[in-house]
Amino acid sequence: MTDTKILGDQDQATGEIDDCTTTEDLHELPDYQLRVSQDRVCVELDCPDPHSDVETLISRILADFKLLEIPEYPDAEILENILATSCKPGEFLRDHVIIMGQKSIPQVDGRLEWSQDYFAEGWTVDEETGNIDFWSKLEKRSVKEDELMVRLHHPIEGTAGLNVFGAEIPVAKPNKLKLRSGKNVRMAEEDGGISYYATCNGRVRLADGTVAVDDVYVIKGNVSLETGNIIHTGAVMIQGDVGTGATVEADGDIMVKGMLEPCHIKCGGSLTVAGGIVGDENHTIELAGDLIAKYVSEAMVEVGGNVVVGNEIAHSQVSCLGQVDVSNGRIAGGTTLAKAGIRVGEAGSSGATDTKLVAGVDYTLKQKIRMHNDKILNLEEAQDKIGNAIKIGERNPNLTPDETKTLQELKKKNIHIAQTIADEHLLIQKLKVDAINTCVAEVYVLKELWSGTKITLGNVNTVVRSSILKPRIVSLREKKIKILPLGDGNMPEE
Repeated sequence: MTDTKILGDQDQATGEIDDCTTTEDLHELPDYQLRVSQDRVCVELDCPDPHSDVETLISRILADFKLLEIPEYPDAEILENILATSCKPGEFLRDHVIIMGQKSIPQVDGRLEWSQDYFAEGWTVDEETGNIDFWSKLEKRSVKEDELMVRLHHPIEGTAGLNVFGAEIPVAKPNKLKLRSGKNVRMAEEDGGISYYATCNGRVRLADGTVAVDDVYVIKGNVSLETGNIIHTGAVMIQGDVGTGATVEADGDIMVKGMLEPCHIKCGGSLTVAGGIVGDENHTIELAGDLIAKYVSEAMVEVGGNVVVGNEIAHSQVSCLGQVDVSNGRIAGGTTLAKAGIRVGEAGSSGATDTKLVAGVDYTLKQKIRMHNDKILNLEEAQDKIGNAIKIGERNPNLTPDETKTLQELKKKNIHIAQTIADEHLLIQKLKVDAINTCVAEVYVLKELWSGTKITLGNVNTVVRSSILKPRIVSLREKKIKILPLGDGNMPEE
């Protein structure tokens, strides 16, 4: 591009000038400047009040058009109209466009627009202390089924322009982008682009120009500061251990080929730990499904399904809504609670007198009933307020039609609240009945039952006074806990 051409007071060029204008006349206009803009799309004018001597100004502009070698420009009459409306009398004219070419419309390159920053780098920082949480990475790669992950915007061609010298202003070809669809990804052409949706819960992966969703998130090693906490909408497979202080949350199953050190686990499915689980009182394990592990030691565990442990549950707090099965091992120390009963090889031990086994109890029942009772309390408070409003309205013999209508609506609402309260009471009764019908208040001890072991069946408690080194069944007989030999009619179902 050539340099911008400017004609002003200090660079009056020689050339062909109209007879009516002398060089001396032209220099009578201070701060005059006629220039071609840097992009050469327009000719701009600076000058004092153009209304003061418009004829001299027009002559100078026409002369400078020739010197600038502008091929086409307005004649004197058009210039007069332009200047007449350019500004108010007495004002100085700045950057006023006299000639305008055609600006080019730049191309728009193809681009990706992610719905969120799945691949952010770094860790979260506490705003108050400035401390970095090295367990919490900024990346959030988990997605839900049908979630929009990314849009590929198609490139848009630009439009060439035209400068004031009549030459074309070219535009470049836009850059295209390609994004392939991998497994568990659906593409849809939408509004000038392609949208990519997840077809399952999982984890976004971008590699070699392909976006995919892994329904199973595989950790090739340990969960540590290097990986950060794991938050995933699908299943998780960890090929190593879960380190102390880590958090693993998954909507699906979690499989750990190593062991769990004290950590937080929240699982929407089942948890399988090929090694053992070592916990502490500051870390919890919560599962909606089953727990399968080699051993559980000093852990806080809540399980929505069954618990199957190979070797031992030691000094732990285990609560489950299914059955606890440690048939080939022992339970020593801590509290083990199972709604559907307990099967254990050895209950207690010679050196563990704090072993407590609880069978036939739904540990979630109290909380569920409390939630319904809270709802009933709120409904009754609303019922009292509406009832008082109805009494006031019924005592007024001069209600307007609108007030009468409101009173009728309040009565209908009161009836509806009363029915809802009754339904809530029925739900509470159903929860209690279901708990009774689905609870199994039995403990099967297949090898040894040690003294000092505390056993609760439903709401009945007992303490084993002397060790029994033979298979036994502990069950309720006439509302009393009986410890009976295993035999015909007393064997656990396989």
